Amino acid sequence: MKIAVIEHFTSLPPGAAPADLVAQGRAMLEACAADLTRRPGVEVVIAGTRRTFVAALRHCAAALVIAPEEDGILAGLCLAVERRGCLLIGSASASVRLAADKLRAARCLAAAGLPTPRTESVPFKDAPRRLRAWRLPFVLKPRDGCGGRGVVIVRRIRDIDRGLEVVRGATRRADFLAQDLVAGEAASVSLIVGSRVVDLGLNSQRMRWRPTIEYLGGETDWGHVRAGEGIAFARAAVAALATAGAPLCGYVGVDLLLGRDGVSVIEVNPRLTTSYIGLRLSVRENLAGLILDAATGGPLPERVTRVARCRFLADGSAILLAGRRAPGTRAARRPRGPERDRWRTTSAGTSAASI
Repeated sequence: MKIAVIEHFTSLPPGAAPADLVAQGRAMLEACAADLTRRPGVEVVIAGTRRTFVAALRHCAAALVIAPEEDGILAGLCLAVERRGCLLIGSASASVRLAADKLRAARCLAAAGLPTPRTESVPFKDAPRRLRAWRLPFVLKPRDGCGGRGVVIVRRIRDIDRGLEVVRGATRRADFLAQDLVAGEAASVSLIVGSRVVDLGLNSQRMRWRPTIEYLGGETDWGHVRAGEGIAFARAAVAALATAGAPLCGYVGVDLLLGRDGVSVIEVNPRLTTSYIGLRLSVRENLAGLILDAATGGPLPERVTRVARCRFLADGSAILLAGRRAPGTRAARRPRGPERDRWRTTSAGTSAASI
């Protein structure tokens, strides 16, 4: 099977995206491509631009998209795959659109009875007046954001104007979201969704506030006292979206807050997340292979085998904390020698043995 793969930030012209996002994107791209090529009969075609990705779809049976939800980027690329009739290794574009709309997703979670912060849509033109009625502190965030960009905590009334500037700079929408601030430790649960839902474990999320979020990475498998509860709520969140008409497929990340009084579900990410970089080293199974099996309707294991604990950083690197990394994996690298033939970049619809 020939699989086209595109990563959004690395496909942009040099300097068009922040260096940290390009580094994260490149790490996910190279790690996932390396894992896919470990599957017999798989050839990976890495598209360096959106144009070459669309051209590659004419020659590939399937495609994997690594992209953020913001501005409809992920949904648009998924739709391009669907229109070409290729197998999409991930969630359908319609499901991506619902999950990416954090207001609609929050309403689905609340309707299913899941603990999630009170969330309201606020038009920018009406924001100063509306926000003064909110109980402090609260959170402002883009309705279609990703990776913590544009998220800010408002602790004092005089912080509202600055918070609005931050959010406005991160979205093109005419509205944004206000949420109650929930105390707790930031975490995520990574899942493979297909013929069954397979949890890959609980990941810690390291954040720095300045006053906006700066994502620093995380740790997996995180032995938090509420790990079991968090995983159960993550599974329930995926089920809630499916009930609402947005079934997910492949790799899914569910963001949580683990507090003293329980777990709060924050959002559902219908895409590959940075956690993959650490998980692929700490889980014995080939994660990209499981994602492919989920898309093709193949059998999935009841559980994965964890062989190590790993810390992953925002620059795409990973540090082994305990155990031994999964067999067949290594740090993301550019292939050399004969192995290069299995890593290809499309150019004007043809393949060239270079990346």
